[in-house]
Amino acid sequence: MMVTRNPSGQRLTMEAGIAIGPILFIIAILAILAAAIAAGSGSFTAGTSQESNRTKGAALIQIGENLKVGMDRMMMENGISYGAYTINALNTINNNDLFSPTGGGITIPSDAMSNTPGTDHWFYPTGAIPSLGTNAPEQLAILKVGSGVCDEINSKANAMATPTAVDLGDFSTTGSDIPIANMNVWPLPGKPLGCVNNTNGTTTGTYFFQVLYIQ
Repeated sequence: MMVTRNPSGQRLTMEAGIAIGPILFIIAILAILAAAIAAGSGSFTAGTSQESNRTKGAALIQIGENLKVGMDRMMMENGISYGAYTINALNTINNNDLFSPTGGGITIPSDAMSNTPGTDHWFYPTGAIPSLGTNAPEQLAILKVGSGVCDEINSKANAMATPTAVDLGDFSTTGSDIPIANMNVWPLPGKPLGCVNNTNGTTTGTYFFQVLYIQ
């Protein structure tokens, strides 16, 4: 009968090869864990992006409400009527300036939550939103945001998805009405805040809006 010996000349016991089983088992477990981590990393990234959109959406709703409070203060405490106010970061002295301590008493809103901070800024156009007040135009505050943020805003504020994209006019025409013909197709009638998808050539994209003054 042949007896196997190792290079040192010592006889190998029958249990010498048993350790390979646990080693293979550990390798298999490590492979499963690696696969799970790789698969989970994509879900983690998606979850982080969604949470960021929720945070931005909630922050923008709060900023919009703050702007509305400032406008209400000028109306009720200072007796400022529609169109007699100034919404401009350079005007911060008079009692009819939204960003004046004696006027609206609020700070200039940041564009950090915009689609492209530093490039996308707040607009303050006017336009008659259907089913909101009279047929006279409302004062709006508008900021371009990411599509994911837009969805979160509409979900939180209006319990609905973002409406289909439509040409709503040029939002950058601050100081003049958004064309009434375009406002007739406003996709969120009766809503004082929300987010719309504009296909207008000048201001294309998804935009958060807050109504500041209703007529």
